[in-house]
Amino acid sequence: ILTDIEGTTTPISFVKEVLFPHVYEHCQQFLTDRWDEKETQDCVKALKEQSEKDQQEGLKFTMIDDTVASVVKNIQEQMDQDRKITALKQFQGYMWRFAYENGQVQGVVYDDVVEQLKHWKSKDLPVSIYSSGSVMAQKLLFQYSTHGNLLEYFVSHFDTKIGSKLETKSYKDIAKELDVKPKHVLFLSDNVKELDAAKKAGMQVKWLIRPGNAPDTSNHPQVASFDEI
Repeated sequence: ILTDIEGTTTPISFVKEVLFPHVYEHCQQFLTDRWDEKETQDCVKALKEQSEKDQQEGLKFTMIDDTVASVVKNIQEQMDQDRKITALKQFQGYMWRFAYENGQVQGVVYDDVVEQLKHWKSKDLPVSIYSSGSVMAQKLLFQYSTHGNLLEYFVSHFDTKIGSKLETKSYKDIAKELDVKPKHVLFLSDNVKELDAAKKAGMQVKWLIRPGNAPDTSNHPQVASFDEI
């Protein structure tokens, strides 16, 4: 099993109304407080490199210099565009780590997901995650979930470092990493374009129709919850 997170294991509202606003509203104070820390500077370096690449490609995001203000403005502009790039996702995961560890945030996971994860584990069926959120962010959500630590139910985690979720090659590469043929993988997502890419790679797919998910049209097989899989 290979599963998405947002809109699949977790309500979109949790990501849009809790996780994203936490970064958007608190990144200036967070960066100011931790500016000289190595991990912060590593994140800033990645964001700056992406900023330089964006400038070369003519994208209209604030150029990052050596100031907190430029980093904050760039982050907020990217979040306004809902970009799925690695540098931004790494920074978000870095901020969320402190929020989870301090008890400010708890990961929300659908009840039916937890029950099915337990069932799949009892059947020795390996489950992996593929999300645009960083691997760190994925692990934090399931480690500090409202159902307790759920990390034991996953064997692998993949993010955009392996490729875009809209590219067929990403799913082929994940199958290679898992050492299985694509046809032996079932990919679960609420995003039709992701399902299209996975199916082209040879995977089986199921389309999660959850409350709050964006309406779309597709011939992919639909399920309303994990207990229908």
